[in-house]
Amino acid sequence: MTVFALTAPQVHDAGAALALVAAVGVVLMVIARLVPATPAFQFLDALHRAQLVLAAVVASAATLGSLWFSEEAGWVPCRFCWFQRIFMYSTAVVLVVAAVRRDRSARWYAVPLAGIGSLLSIWHILLEHRIIEESTSCSSLTSCATPNYVSFGHLEFDANGRFITSGFPVTLAVMALCAFAAIIALLLAPEPLVDDHESVPTA
Repeated sequence: MTVFALTAPQVHDAGAALALVAAVGVVLMVIARLVPATPAFQFLDALHRAQLVLAAVVASAATLGSLWFSEEAGWVPCRFCWFQRIFMYSTAVVLVVAAVRRDRSARWYAVPLAGIGSLLSIWHILLEHRIIEESTSCSSLTSCATPNYVSFGHLEFDANGRFITSGFPVTLAVMALCAFAAIIALLLAPEPLVDDHESVPTA
C-alpha cells in the first residue's frame, strides 16, 4: 500500500528533503543567536512565540514517518532505530500536550529526551559510515550499519571491498538527527524582546 501512489524511496526522498530544511533552520537559528541585528532578534522572537507548536509538528511528523516506513513500507527497524523511536515518540507526546496546554516549562522534559535521541542518532550515523564497528547484537538481528535506503548519495562498498560514500547521504538516522536538533533549537529559542502583555508607553 502506498500513500498517493508514492513508493517508499519517494517518501524517503521527501522526508530527507524536509530533514535538510530543518537542518538549515537550525543553522539559521544559531546564526541569529550570534548576530546582534534587529532582523535576527525578530526572527528568534517569532520562533519563540510558535516554538511549542513547531516543535510538536516536527516530532509528530518524525513519529508518523517512522511508523509509515515500518507499517506500510515494511521496513524492519534495527536496534538503534528502536532506541531513537523511544525518545522521538516520547518527545512527540510531551510536546503535543505542551502545545495544547501552552506549557513552555515542558521544554525541561522534551530537551533532555531530544538530546539523548540526538546522541543515539549520531552513533547510528557513525555505524552507517563504518566509522564504528557494528556489534553482533545489531548484526544478528537487523543490521544497524546497512540502511534500507539512502537519499541524495550512496553508502556502499566498491569492487575492491572498500567502503565509500558519495554525495550527501541522508538515511533515516540522519533524518532523526535533524528532527531532534530542530526540536532542541526551537525549544531553546530566547525569550521575546517584548512581553505580549507588556503595555507600550505613550508620550
